[in-house]
Amino acid sequence: MLEEEILRVLEERRFEGILQSDLVRLLKASKSRVSEVLRVLEKNGLIVREREAGKNLRIWLAEYSARRVKVGILRASEYAKLISAGEYSFIVYGNAIDLTRDLALGKIEFGASPLVTQIMFGVMMKNIKIVGVVAENGSGVVFGDEKNGVFATTEMSAMEMNLRATREKLGVRSFRYCDSPECLLSSLEGVEGIAIWEPYFTQIEREKLPFSEIVGDFPCCTLAVNAGFLRENEGEVENLVRGMSRASVDLNKVSRVLDFDRQVVERSLSSYRFAPSYTIEEVERYLKRGGVEISRESLSGVFEYL
Repeated sequence: MLEEEILRVLEERRFEGILQSDLVRLLKASKSRVSEVLRVLEKNGLIVREREAGKNLRIWLAEYSARRVKVGILRASEYAKLISAGEYSFIVYGNAIDLTRDLALGKIEFGASPLVTQIMFGVMMKNIKIVGVVAENGSGVVFGDEKNGVFATTEMSAMEMNLRATREKLGVRSFRYCDSPECLLSSLEGVEGIAIWEPYFTQIEREKLPFSEIVGDFPCCTLAVNAGFLRENEGEVENLVRGMSRASVDLNKVSRVLDFDRQVVERSLSSYRFAPSYTIEEVERYLKRGGVEISRESLSGVFEYL
């Protein structure tokens, strides 16, 4: 169907969008038929069209439009209260590095991703500010089929930090890096363990160990904002931070956004403590435990409200 083809193209173009004239040429469809379908999609709130130079229109999926405040998240239960905090465009990413890069580039206004990822981008690029801790805990080790000391993890993540902090206890000899939960799950047959987050951790029926039982409480992810957006919209930033801390979890919305079964999400939420407070000193100790040392001055420059 033409409607499905249009939505597929717009999903591929994401933040860039596409000119309506280019869409007509790409789909090899009549101009009138494309216009008719676009009018229906726009009326239903699925797309946004804006006029550019001349008579041409640029089209986006609604969630990628510049008109909407966009919040990048990962497919994880830790964002349950953030998702429940208001009517934002939640864009689900496959990995934290792509998400945090788009935040730094200003493609999204807010991003929720691992603390260590945001600190690295914040220190290097100096154009994102961490404004709150989303949650703590919520991940662990699921043991695989081998006893080879190899553990799979995602890079620059709370999982990697905790594996580094527990190398001796777990017998970690080397890491296998993955860029998605699917990659981690497919690694189980060839490694001693994988470090993975909720609700995947709850779903897997294998021997497993929550990180909180080895290292105690730890910040899993933080909420950051693009520095340019913060300068122009400080009130809106404060509203989201307050809303996240006060929100009641809307399980139906969370399961829909994350595309996970509602009951699985609900069971996984007990792994977290939401919207905790951390000091710069506590963040510094957490980083050192995982082998990351950053000066107090550099750390202070990344955080807006701590």
